[in-house]
Amino acid sequence: MLFPDDGREEKLNIAVAGGKIASLCHDEPEAETVIDAAGFYVSPGFVDSHIHDEERDDGDTVEQALLRQGVTTAIAGNCGTGPLAEDILPYRRHPWLNLGYLTGHTALREAVGATDTYAPASRKQLEDMRRLLRRELDGGSFGISFGLEYLPNTPTEEIEALLDVAKDFKRIWVPVHIRSDGPLAVAATDEVLDLARKYRPMRFQISHTASMTAFGHLAEVLEHIEKARADGADVTFDCYPYDAFCTKLGSAIFDPGFEKRWGKGLEALEVGSGPYRGRWLDEDDLYAKLRAEDPDCLIIAHVIRTDEMEQCLAHPDCAVASDSLLRNKQGHPRAAGTFPRALRMLKDNGFTWPEAIRKCTSLPADMTWLNKGRIEAGADADIVVFDARRLADRATFAEQLLPPDGIEWVILGGTPAVRNNEILDGPKGRLMNRHDS
Repeated sequence: MLFPDDGREEKLNIAVAGGKIASLCHDEPEAETVIDAAGFYVSPGFVDSHIHDEERDDGDTVEQALLRQGVTTAIAGNCGTGPLAEDILPYRRHPWLNLGYLTGHTALREAVGATDTYAPASRKQLEDMRRLLRRELDGGSFGISFGLEYLPNTPTEEIEALLDVAKDFKRIWVPVHIRSDGPLAVAATDEVLDLARKYRPMRFQISHTASMTAFGHLAEVLEHIEKARADGADVTFDCYPYDAFCTKLGSAIFDPGFEKRWGKGLEALEVGSGPYRGRWLDEDDLYAKLRAEDPDCLIIAHVIRTDEMEQCLAHPDCAVASDSLLRNKQGHPRAAGTFPRALRMLKDNGFTWPEAIRKCTSLPADMTWLNKGRIEAGADADIVVFDARRLADRATFAEQLLPPDGIEWVILGGTPAVRNNEILDGPKGRLMNRHDS
């Protein structure tokens, strides 16, 4: 058994009753059902603080892909896209894992008619957004997320007007997709750090830090984050273990001139969804064709520096998060492979299993104020059993949903949910509310 907080490995039996861990003991307790985990590692269920599960009519694909890799708890609605509760919760009454939602800045704008991604909201629209945000936070939303790179001209006044609402609530979480990647990433990170200093003790998260800053700027960004934390700002950050990011082609991220930011062009951009999946944007003028005809098409950008991504992942305060994103069941392999891939990468780079597991369990749980991520008496019985010898991701850019090797069992609320990649029976998760966490 792995204890992520104190670095221990210990052989113990776990007794589960009523969805909770009843006790940890050396003697074998009497039980109606016994799972023999001899020879395997037993870990808390993985906690994914950054997923996209906003396809209203298909929560199954993303949630099942995450569950098969050991994720038992997830927070959706990052990067500004978190939908309003009335628009998503009726479709998520029975999730496959424990699932909570953020309220998105972009979704608030769309709800009040501020649909021009290059223009600030009007004064009337902003007041309506503030009213909606207060309603969502009253209802138990986990916080507000921003996707500033998708709304590049958002003024500081608009951001602060919403934060002024959020500051009235306890345990509000503010994940931010910063305003720019590439050379401007340091300044874009500093923008968020300044907000974190101003709005203490509100907690801010720098989302998918490597995908935004691993272009020769990561070390400086990490230094600035550490300085802000030393100043008393509450700032956390996360990373996924891939050197390619994924988002919609029609977004501002792919506006003309993007090549200057990354030092790579169309030859590094792979189509991730739709009939042209697997093709590259330098073929047959696909960039112009798809941007005009299918702006929601997902593009996989192979532009991140591998060494900096690994450096970010290895930082002791960096949580593993998938940023899972699919469209019509297609997209990036991170939806199916992030956690086994990150654990293997960390182990190969000198981490012990408890140290690596902490970045997937108690660290992200604490970031989001969730009572998850630990194996102890009284805790929810969310558990992963894995074979350390075989643990590896199998999802690829060609086959994005292949499940991993080595995940023997995933147990959710004391009930087996996955056995050797096979999902057992129906959904066993619950819809989470900030007021209950």
